[in-house]
Amino acid sequence: MPQKLTQAMREVLERWQDDLPPPWRTPLGDVALGFGDMDPGLTLEPWEPVFPARKGKRFPGAPDAAHALRAFDGVEPGKVRAIILGQDPYPEPTSATGRAFEIGAAREWRDLDRMFSASVRAYTQSVLAARLDRPELARSFADWPGLLARIESGEIKVEQHRRLSDRHESEGVLLLNASLTLSRFRRDIDPHQARGHLPLWRPLILATLRHVAALDRPIVFLGFGAAAEALFAEAGLCALPRHLVVNRPHPAFADDFLALPNPFAAANIHLDRLGAPPINW
Repeated sequence: MPQKLTQAMREVLERWQDDLPPPWRTPLGDVALGFGDMDPGLTLEPWEPVFPARKGKRFPGAPDAAHALRAFDGVEPGKVRAIILGQDPYPEPTSATGRAFEIGAAREWRDLDRMFSASVRAYTQSVLAARLDRPELARSFADWPGLLARIESGEIKVEQHRRLSDRHESEGVLLLNASLTLSRFRRDIDPHQARGHLPLWRPLILATLRHVAALDRPIVFLGFGAAAEALFAEAGLCALPRHLVVNRPHPAFADDFLALPNPFAAANIHLDRLGAPPINW
């Protein structure tokens, strides 16, 4: 028998604060998740997974260390220099890690070509164009095959995809999604996303944004997609001039995303202007 999605998520997320690393429990541990904001008519079939799983639990084939609150594991609150905010986990348990724009199933760069969405490839184009100061790598999504060939030939030296998120965390980048769990997916937004998981996690994401925005140093907020843009606006980030807020289309719409100025390059221009060290993307 189907179960109400709200009740299923209450059961899945009982004592969710236990999955936060201790430094994040002080600013976030008292947040009340938005169970009451979820559509009470949504149901979950017995065979439908909610993923990523809780910390310490694992779906067969899921990436090592994957869990819903994984993004908080790698960066302490006082060391955050930038927040990347995507939309939701990649829509299969073998790829969703709990960190935005990371494909847990990718062992080689060519594995990204197996993804039905262009998002992580367009995102990577933009990251590497900023890192290497080579804007020609990210003029359009048609440039991806050439970039992949340069990586595979060794012409462009870059770590494995699965190490890219580690690198960003070491630079103080918090890799969040607007929703930290998923149960059904449609590119045009399934009701489970729009009226279930997104409102459920909204209070936690808002609390995170506001806590980081209150830090007395410049922070870069990079939002990808409509959900991220709405959360940035609700958090009031634009009212703080020491911070940079950049909204872009979701990289799933690759050419729309790549047609705009590079957000990662913009981040470093802003940090340099305020005397802060750049991020080594």
